[in-house]
Order: sequence, then C-alpha cells, then structure tokens
Amino acid sequence: MGFTPDSAQKVVHVTLHGDMLGGGEEWQTGFYYGFADQDAPTPTQAFVDAVRDAWIPIWTSNTGPYCYAYHFTGVKAVLLEKNGKYGSNEPVESFPTSTQAGGYPGAPLPPQCALVATLIGGSGKGLGGKGRMYLPGVSQGIDTTGHLSATVTQRIATDLAAFFNTLDSNINAPGHVINVSRGHKVDLLGVVSYDNARNVKVNGVRVGNVYDTQRRRRNALAEVYSSATVAD
Repeated sequence: MGFTPDSAQKVVHVTLHGDMLGGGEEWQTGFYYGFADQDAPTPTQAFVDAVRDAWIPIWTSNTGPYCYAYHFTGVKAVLLEKNGKYGSNEPVESFPTSTQAGGYPGAPLPPQCALVATLIGGSGKGLGGKGRMYLPGVSQGIDTTGHLSATVTQRIATDLAAFFNTLDSNINAPGHVINVSRGHKVDLLGVVSYDNARNVKVNGVRVGNVYDTQRRRRNALAEVYSSATVAD
C-alpha cells in the first residue's frame, strides 16, 4: 500500500508533565500544534517557555480544581514527522524554576481518575472534529448523582480555552492548536492503512461533569497489604 501518514502535515506535539502523590506516580497530558495545509515549523525555546508560563497560573490557582498533591514539572514540545515519529527532530523542554503544586487544598483522588476535556475542531463532526485531553489532578467532590458541579466544569473549560488563546496569539507559536486525524482505516487483503489524514484547528473546549477512568501503569507507588484471618 506504500507509505501511510499518521498526519496530513508535520505537527508539533506539546506535552505537559509532572508527578503526584509524593513522586510515586507521574502524569502527562498534551495537545498538537500546526496547520491544516502546511507543515508546522520546529518549536522554539521561546514557545515552550510561553506554554510553561501560561500553564502555571491555571495550575496553581487556589480557586482552581488541581490538587496540591500533583506537581507540574515541565513542558516538552517536538516536531513529529507525518508518520508520527520524531525522526531526527530533538524535543525542546522548559521547566519551572521551583515546584509548582496544584492550588486546590483538598484530598487527591486515585491516580486512575481524570477529567476529559474535548477539543472541538471545526464543526465538531467528522475527521479531526474532536480531540481529547485527560486532565490530571482534578480533585473536586461529586454530588449524590455522581456529577461534578457546573461551576467546576465551566471553570476548567474557560481556563483551558484562555490557555489556548494565549498560546495561539504568541508570536512564536508553531501554528495553532489542532486536532490530528490519521483518516479512515482501510483494510486491503489484510494490509491496514489509512487515507484522508486531516488536521483541524481547535475552536472550542467542552468539559463533561463525570470523571473518567484513565488506564495507568504504576511508576513507584508502593502497595502495602492488610490481612485478616478467615476461621476454619
């Protein structure tokens, strides 16, 4: 079938990362930058520093949802080739000068809990219409029906949209926030490929009011067992 791209153009993958629960576990989330009809340029140090500086006030706000037991430790951005790989491209990184703990003082939830932000591209339909970010460290209570309050979810959506607006307006931005779709799956005689890869500019953020479960592999979170005897 020949070469099948994962992306319509070269794109930049941006990753926010950190640790949690005393450093026993790690978290990361991310998004893409680029264009619908041309390759993204290599990300600069100035851009990655701008991502860091725009994220810190959202993360550390004492009126925000991100738990103090989660730390933001850095940003990484790398130009991906059309096959989704680094190739010869080197990532660019930026780190806070001090520990950046989440601003919410309440107890953390289990590491598997995350809140999904849906990134809306174009009309929100079809290829590239929706992207996802799993937001770590959200530690807000739910009501008796299992839902978060609209105040919490609206705050998260508003902050994330403002974050993207800040980055998109930065002179060093390698394009704008996009959703990346590899296109439709094609299976010809057992050979799987994709066609009609598409990049779509993100123009909206939507946050639901139910926590999601994010599958995680443990890093260094030690488990201690308690035991009890069952009578013969």
